[in-house]
Amino acid sequence: MKNSGHRLGASGTNLENTIQGLRNSIDNLDEKKFRYWEFDIRESIDGVVFVFHDDLINLNGEIIEISKMTFSEIKDAGKTLDISIPTFEEVVIELENRKEKVMVEIKEIFSDQARNEIINRVSELENWKIMATPERFEKSFPKESRAFWRKEIKELEIKFVRVGRHRVELFKASGSYWRWKMAKPKWLFGF
Repeated sequence: MKNSGHRLGASGTNLENTIQGLRNSIDNLDEKKFRYWEFDIRESIDGVVFVFHDDLINLNGEIIEISKMTFSEIKDAGKTLDISIPTFEEVVIELENRKEKVMVEIKEIFSDQARNEIINRVSELENWKIMATPERFEKSFPKESRAFWRKEIKELEIKFVRVGRHRVELFKASGSYWRWKMAKPKWLFGF
């Protein structure tokens, strides 16, 4: 069953992961297909956490890795594609007083400042979880600092789950060789 809240309710359109897409979806919410709001976050090279799905963006006909751009450049690139790319905080403000569940999918973050911003903000919000694929989790929470972040997540009682298998808590799984092996396959029913 497709979740009508995927990419802020505008999945597959030029409004996916945007405030306008979210507002349109709220006004036309299909409750039968809605499970939770979901959106993707990344960090720009200048440390801004923003909402966007893809690893690459078309800038004047050139395909560029979004992780190598400043947020100002990302916003400008979005404008040329008629997309208004929001910050993480802008989306949080739109959703923080709503009762529905929210899943924040980490695509790529690389600074402790961004990790703190995300973890602290999500810890303040009821029914919010963080998720990632195992590959993106390993990149965003490198092994050398993972114990610290595991402790922070545990103390703040945040659920950090695997994309597609929400029962798998990634920090818990990454602490065990066998759990981590079992967490990596995309679908592993019963585990």
